[in-house]
Amino acid sequence: MPYNYNTPEDRREMLDAIGASSVESLFASIPSNLRFAGELDLPRALGEIELEQHLRALAGKNANASSHVCFLGGGSYDHFIPAAVDTIGSRSEFYTSYTPYQAEVAQGNLQAMFEYQSMVTRLTGLDVSNSSLYDGGSATAEAVLMALDVTKRSRVVMLESVHPEYRLTVETYLENLKASATTVRTLGGLADVADVLVELDGDTACLVIQHPNFFGSLESARALADAAHEAGAVVVAIFDPISLGLLERPGDWGADIAVAEGQSLGSPMAYGGPYLGILACREKFVRRMPGRIVGQTTDRRGNPCFVLTLQTREQHIRREKSTSNVCSNQALFALRATVYLSLVGSRGLREIATLCLQKANYLAERLAATDRFELAFASPCFKEFVVRDSENRVDELISDAASQGILAGVPLGQWYPDLADCFLVCVTEKRTRVEIDRLVDVLSTGAAKGLADELIHAGI
Repeated sequence: MPYNYNTPEDRREMLDAIGASSVESLFASIPSNLRFAGELDLPRALGEIELEQHLRALAGKNANASSHVCFLGGGSYDHFIPAAVDTIGSRSEFYTSYTPYQAEVAQGNLQAMFEYQSMVTRLTGLDVSNSSLYDGGSATAEAVLMALDVTKRSRVVMLESVHPEYRLTVETYLENLKASATTVRTLGGLADVADVLVELDGDTACLVIQHPNFFGSLESARALADAAHEAGAVVVAIFDPISLGLLERPGDWGADIAVAEGQSLGSPMAYGGPYLGILACREKFVRRMPGRIVGQTTDRRGNPCFVLTLQTREQHIRREKSTSNVCSNQALFALRATVYLSLVGSRGLREIATLCLQKANYLAERLAATDRFELAFASPCFKEFVVRDSENRVDELISDAASQGILAGVPLGQWYPDLADCFLVCVTEKRTRVEIDRLVDVLSTGAAKGLADELIHAGI
């Protein structure tokens, strides 16, 4: 019979069962000045029905991509997810073994990881992929550590147009290493190859490029890669998987290591995670890759089978020989990406990328045609772009749009003080013309509202 903690008899029985003389004795090791005195001001207990209603009401206060029209970007995207992805990803044989690391892992899981790796290498144009990492930021940091190890150099050069949180992740990883990171300014939303050349020297381990970059702009990727290789540095490319439906693959324009946030391949935005870290590289770097690599071989009877070919994390091999201390991985999300890519195929990926490009251009043209807004950068974009508000009321605009059911964009001032009057807008294949036109109307209404407020304040 379950205990009712409110009755003295049950409390006494519980204390006797664990050999404690009193409730107070359980907390005797905690100094009295650190203990809460009195009773917590908690509401009355709820029944299951009332509790579920209460939790649903609380959850209903959240603004998400299901309740609002979403134009958010910056690393997390509202792409369409086919129903089959959820169906297969929810099967218990995958769902309950989301972090299979043991050598005796089931053949089905190993095959799923092998298929994922095969798709990533085909997507990136590189030779080998691991079977996933945490997210795009940690994948970037792991790629940087690979470059430092391979080159035996100590400088990391990153472009300012790389996702600011990815750059912070790299800097955190390097905090206690004999290595340093330099950031090259990208005025105008793009890197100037001449500015990058100044920073590349004989001690540069790698150049980190994001293409399309954080602002959505397309970098001169091949020229930047050539400059890095001329200096003997490794090229680390951060890419948008969806963009490869149209853009040249990282391996084809010179990337040595390619990383990405795989959330857009069949996983929901989920308030920021958990996500999927993609990492692929050239074969010569394979023994320095973090995590695991699944390979195909034959068993003693000659039947094809799958094995964990390489496991370079510290829990599997000698610590001094390990390449990373990455512990878990995102195999369930890698599975979702595998199912997604198998469903859409190369033709579907191209169609999705084309829709993103066309719809983003349509919105950019409409906003640029207004009196208040302009495009912050003139460079070509894929599905994201930066909008400048001439009245510098970005937070007000974003808040007003949210109150009308639209997540209008990501304010940039938190990372780029010189872009405090700008916000990042993303348009995926899910956005309709009606939704795009409504965003323009809502932002324009907000502009008119701001002017009216100023006139009232001035007494006009």
